Amino acid sequence: MNKKRLERDIQDGWYFFIDIVGSSNPNLSISSQLEKISIIRNLIASYLSTLGNTEIYKSFTGDGMLIVFLDYTSPLELSIFIHKKIREHNESALENEKIYVRIGIGYGSFLSFRDGVHKEFAPWGHELVLARRIMDIARPNQILLTDFAYQKIKNDYLFDRNMYGSSLHDKGKIMLKHHNELENVYSFYKMDEFGNNSDVEFSIDLKPIIQYQKFDETFITPIQEFCEARFATILEKFKDLTNPSKGLEIGLLSTGLIYQVLFENGDDYISATYLPPGEYWDLQNSAPLNLLSHQEKSLRKLDNTKLINNHYRFLIMEKEKLDADIKGNQNSSLLFIKWHSENNVNLFFISSSEIDSILIKYPKIVHNVGLGFWNGKYVLQFGPIMEYINRKDPNHPLLRRRFWLHAVGTETYNQSKNFFSELVDLALSKKLTKVDHNYYNSVINGQ
Repeated sequence: MNKKRLERDIQDGWYFFIDIVGSSNPNLSISSQLEKISIIRNLIASYLSTLGNTEIYKSFTGDGMLIVFLDYTSPLELSIFIHKKIREHNESALENEKIYVRIGIGYGSFLSFRDGVHKEFAPWGHELVLARRIMDIARPNQILLTDFAYQKIKNDYLFDRNMYGSSLHDKGKIMLKHHNELENVYSFYKMDEFGNNSDVEFSIDLKPIIQYQKFDETFITPIQEFCEARFATILEKFKDLTNPSKGLEIGLLSTGLIYQVLFENGDDYISATYLPPGEYWDLQNSAPLNLLSHQEKSLRKLDNTKLINNHYRFLIMEKEKLDADIKGNQNSSLLFIKWHSENNVNLFFISSSEIDSILIKYPKIVHNVGLGFWNGKYVLQFGPIMEYINRKDPNHPLLRRRFWLHAVGTETYNQSKNFFSELVDLALSKKLTKVDHNYYNSVINGQ
């Protein structure tokens, strides 16, 4: 151990984290657990001695270890050495005696401090923590590297300074514990020699929730696995939802959940729809979770001073269609108008011909597609409602709708923001007709 170098506060280091998969399994005897730990510790000690103990820090914590080196060759070669030895061990070991490890390797600056446990100065830094985090998500016998570590090794590889670059594989971006941004992660792998190039594993720890619901212990693992499988399905659907060229078509009765999560994470809302008031109200109230209820909850969270003249809904249709709907669906139309009045949401209508002259400037906004815009967050495009034959109940067709969700900063979001700014300016300059109780009464009374 070279303590002097650490005491001189070396600023950059290569971090090697390792732990044994399942070593604390309660189904294993204590002696079996300790045997696995002993084998790995001895392998590491053997390798370090061949290097002349050039590591600048090492720390054992149960079945895990942190070692800090000054170069990347040492952690990479140590990983290869350990994998070679445990492969040999596992060939003749019984199933419960086999050893699998997870390794995380990082590179970056650190500060030294006395942790009150070890005699040596202990290193600490962002990249060190990151290396630990990626080790935690590694699969059995997987070697993962942080982005900084990868870039350093790959750059040297491009200049023929090492041969490791050909064994580095991009595993994409992942979310790590306590990190607000996605992190790039890479796998160190060579077929039949070392590493595991499987996709990085994600997990959702639902055990506390399952136990709180007082399920039998027997069901904890099946419920956990079921939820993880459903979570993977949800992620795929969300990819479709945020894919501009695809979108996500779902049953109308299921759309409430989309509105719920969007309103819970975004407050300032403005929308445009091609549905007339009566049809809109009847449709929303036939669903178990409807847009208006979630918008109302969102409005209640806001400061009352921000409600007036800041929230709008625009009805896109000809005056004849609007008036016919009000006359034909008097109760529903009145309730729809009353909702907007009570919640301080300004309701205006604009003719289809007028909207077309505006939309020509915004090619990302599809004609005949409604818009829900959460300022500073995202914009949701929703297509026309489609009817499909219900084989189980032919008298009640299945209603479905396609949605597209675009994040703030995208071209669709930017164009939608400008589009609504134009509509609001038209409303404020009294160039659009407000749909309120006065308008309703004038239509009903034939004025």
